[in-house]
Amino acid sequence: MTTLRKYITRSRVAVLAVVLLGAGWLSGDRADGFSYFQVGGVNVVWAGAQSTRLLSPSTFPPGSVTELHYLAAMGLWNIVPRCDFEYSYATNEQDFPVDNFDGYSDTIAVPAADLGPGVLGATYLVNDGAQWFDMDQLYPDLPEGIGWYFEANPGCDLVTAPLVNGFSFLLVATHELGHALGLGHDPVGTEAPGTPFLVQTMNPRYPSGGPIGQENIIELHTEDRNGVRFLYPHSGPAGPAYVDLANASYSFSSTDIGKAIPVFFTPTAVEPGDELTLRTVIENFGTTNEFNVRLGYYLSTDDVIDASDQLLADVRFDLAFQDAQDFDAAIDMPEDLPAGEYYVGSIFDDLDEVTEEYEDNNHVIYCDTLTVEQLAPVINNLPQQNIPCATPFTGPTPVVTHPLNMGPITWSIDNPEPGMTIDDETGVISWPSPVRSEFLYTIFVRATNSAGSSTQTLFLGVSAAAPAINTIGLQTAVCGQEYVGPVPQITAPSCMNPIINWSLDNGPPGMGIDFETGEVLWPDAAGVGTQHLVTIRATNAQGNGTRSFLVEVVGTPDRDNDGDVDDADYAEYAACHDGPDVLSGAACECNDLDGDGDVDLRDLGLFQLAYSGRRVGACCYGNGSCDLSAPLVCTDAGGSYLGDGTTCPVGGCQGACCLSNGFCLDLTAPNCTGAAGTFEGAGTSCSTTTCPGP
Repeated sequence: MTTLRKYITRSRVAVLAVVLLGAGWLSGDRADGFSYFQVGGVNVVWAGAQSTRLLSPSTFPPGSVTELHYLAAMGLWNIVPRCDFEYSYATNEQDFPVDNFDGYSDTIAVPAADLGPGVLGATYLVNDGAQWFDMDQLYPDLPEGIGWYFEANPGCDLVTAPLVNGFSFLLVATHELGHALGLGHDPVGTEAPGTPFLVQTMNPRYPSGGPIGQENIIELHTEDRNGVRFLYPHSGPAGPAYVDLANASYSFSSTDIGKAIPVFFTPTAVEPGDELTLRTVIENFGTTNEFNVRLGYYLSTDDVIDASDQLLADVRFDLAFQDAQDFDAAIDMPEDLPAGEYYVGSIFDDLDEVTEEYEDNNHVIYCDTLTVEQLAPVINNLPQQNIPCATPFTGPTPVVTHPLNMGPITWSIDNPEPGMTIDDETGVISWPSPVRSEFLYTIFVRATNSAGSSTQTLFLGVSAAAPAINTIGLQTAVCGQEYVGPVPQITAPSCMNPIINWSLDNGPPGMGIDFETGEVLWPDAAGVGTQHLVTIRATNAQGNGTRSFLVEVVGTPDRDNDGDVDDADYAEYAACHDGPDVLSGAACECNDLDGDGDVDLRDLGLFQLAYSGRRVGACCYGNGSCDLSAPLVCTDAGGSYLGDGTTCPVGGCQGACCLSNGFCLDLTAPNCTGAAGTFEGAGTSCSTTTCPGP
């Protein structure tokens, strides 16, 4: 009978003793990704594919958490499909001294000092030929002075810092129970540094393959399952197909042989479009071959990876029964994505195309977060803009090369023109009143974010505009008299001048226009009661614009246009009085005061309301002379009408006279001249005149 002691440590694998007893050597052999023991070329196994563990009542009290985790570890080996091995257990009545050769597989905790530094578990293997006879297991009560934790689903934050958090009893017990059924370490410890290996529970260094998936489920890896199937193959009718694919959270370390490390990606900080390399481990836990299974890589803003997250890439795999693959995937990051911290993960069978026994071990989230760095803004070219002056300008929306990554952006203008503004969120420029320029405006638009800033040039041409004419209100023309329209004004003279020509597009017969000023001229307004549509046009080098307005023709009782309504005006009315419904005719239309087409008593009534007889009063002229005249005659001659019924002052019209000493006297023109003064004009007054000083 031969005894070999194996144990798992943080830093090394050690065989404490190999003793030759009986028929031959117990030797390690390796097939595929697992190791086992043979005697004379025959695999060493448990008789009947069964093993009973005797549990110490002090270490594993019934119902305790230690018992629960140890039984869970045994159960993992019992449920391997297409395998006939089965653990059973019993609890001793009391603790007995461990005897490696008594045929009872004892399990107990001992002081850590009894096992030596760095030892997390020890399994003593004793065979009787090609059958195991006794396998005792010892666990330190306080490994490394830190202790155990009993977390069923330990995350990488727990697993990767054992000297802070303690060691997972479930992981260690599962490993030691692999020894207890006849599996050795893999790698066995003789490999050259850097030799790749597959993660599995039988890796010799903690955490021995680690949990699986983002749910941190502790399961047997593919090579563990292959090893126990090899030693204890299923006999009898084949069971139903068992489909279970897994996405492992741990991979091999290239520097520490036998040590599993969390899957990782490099680099941990990228910019949009960079390449990201991700370590991935996929395994087939089932009993079927699965083909064309999709593996998707995802980016998430939270610590749960699912198919609703942003898909980075996908690839398809054929994964045969008993197969596992450990590889690096190189992925090009999206060309644009927001800066910040992200979680990275992968999902095996992310489209749920394969119906599996367990779906909760297909998702993996990487322990480290990925930093997507923000790029300083780079603004795409801004197209040149050309606008007419006096037309409100709204600029194009500027766009940066990576809108998602470079935002949020604050927009500004380095050199705004007077009245020019920019929306600091959208970057749209507004200029309500652009000013004409012979040269292009050069506007520097700046984008700023937390990573930096940059500018882009907007070239803006502001040319003269075609004329736009201000509104002209309703105009009134007196029938039979000359009508002169208002001087039209353009809306933006500095922008629209010079006007080359004014023209009349529409108007009544006889109406013309001053080609230089735009004033409408109608020498003899006609059509009492009629509103005439008048349209004028202004033309410059850029184009032309029109404006329409109405001219309404009205009659007046002052037919002789002498400033009063008297008998002379009545005589003209009487000559045209033909009665109702008799067309007035061209010569009499201006006497049609009510604009109904005839001259009748209605018009007489309107005439009578205005009739006042002949209006005569004193008219003073600038030289001081005076005569009696009608108001209109007086003003047409440049005089000042003193009022109806007034008479000329005796001696002439007085006015302000400024003397050489600066005094002022109200005098007639001759008297002012005689006093060597300056006559300010008839009708002026010293009360409102300021004379120059002496």
